[in-house]
Amino acid sequence: MGIDERRRQKKLAKKAAERKARQAERKSLVTGGSAKLAAQFPIGDCLAPIGLFEEGIGTVVLTRLLPGGEIAVAGFLVDTYCLGAKNALYRVLSLAEYDYYRGQIEAQTPLERIHPSCLRKLVEGAVRYARDLGFPPHPDYARAAQLFGDIDAAACPVRYVYGKGGQPFYVSGPNESAAQSRKIIDTLARRLGPDGFHYMTALGGPEPSTSTPMLGQSAQLISYEISDEPLGDTAYDRLPQSVKDEMEQIYYLLRQKPRETISQLLPLIERHPEVPQLYNYLQSAYQLLHDRENAQRILDEMLERFPDYLFGRIAYARDCLERGDLDKVVEIFEGKYDLKLLYPDRERFHISEVLNFDYIMAWYFHAKGDHDRAEMYYKVLKQIDPEHEATRATDRLLHPSPIAAWLRKLAQKS
Repeated sequence: MGIDERRRQKKLAKKAAERKARQAERKSLVTGGSAKLAAQFPIGDCLAPIGLFEEGIGTVVLTRLLPGGEIAVAGFLVDTYCLGAKNALYRVLSLAEYDYYRGQIEAQTPLERIHPSCLRKLVEGAVRYARDLGFPPHPDYARAAQLFGDIDAAACPVRYVYGKGGQPFYVSGPNESAAQSRKIIDTLARRLGPDGFHYMTALGGPEPSTSTPMLGQSAQLISYEISDEPLGDTAYDRLPQSVKDEMEQIYYLLRQKPRETISQLLPLIERHPEVPQLYNYLQSAYQLLHDRENAQRILDEMLERFPDYLFGRIAYARDCLERGDLDKVVEIFEGKYDLKLLYPDRERFHISEVLNFDYIMAWYFHAKGDHDRAEMYYKVLKQIDPEHEATRATDRLLHPSPIAAWLRKLAQKS
């Protein structure tokens, strides 16, 4: 092959490579394979949770409309109280896939449209706030943020204030381990000192270490395990399986047929007076029948026999809250508003104990007018089990419908 022919072949190969590169670029533009390229296309949705700065965390969504009918999506899980962009993603979705994605977010919290400049300002401001505290954004943030493109954050007139009450406020998430929580709190303590921030380890956080002093009554590190398995070593666990099966049937029958369950519970209590759950079921049955005299009698007997039984304390506290006796609630729980403080020798609590205790705490602080504290307990309930009746009841209590709120005020006046 002559020199000219080799040159011609090289030129042809170079042109073919350039052509393939242009085709790949065009394909990428159409499919949104690159967030940077997708940022050239028109903006679709700019969504942020309603009340994001009151809740402290939520998903912010930016989309762009691609030529092929698909949608480029950047999603940011933004912690406005402390950690900035806790999670981030960039995806190219079909319209149906995007509708499902958005629906999943709105099932947790309603979204509202905001100006693109404000969306970028909100997200980047949270990231800067967290960086200043020592927390980088999620590893996928840089890629997702490319979808901002030429959106001008400086055009947003809104002033966003991060933290809570003038300080960072760390709330542990359901996916954060005790070690991760400990690392975050140690970082805050080194950066700001022990009095420069607040925190709440909602689901049983790390044990205090010598490097981070306690913050006093307003924020304490509590460590315990939450389990949905039987805890063992209780009077209930020593019962024959046939009795446990009978108790399980009673539990599910209790709300539908309380009178029938009473006839089953009385002989069981005679045979097994050492089992506090039986008294709890019986007291609940009398309450459902509006037999206040017998409900109070069983409650008193339960508290006398089992003074440390948590559900006995919860039932008593509920009775006091219904009567408006808030001081008695403090006495029942010895002025301790966390399970680990109330039972320092226990390392595990059943999920039902945690849910019902936190419901009572939310009710108590709501009745006192301490709505921020009540909301903290509600957030914990939502993290543990958003569908549980205790969570739903707390939601109705703290966020009543306009009609329910009016009826409640009317009842208070009468």
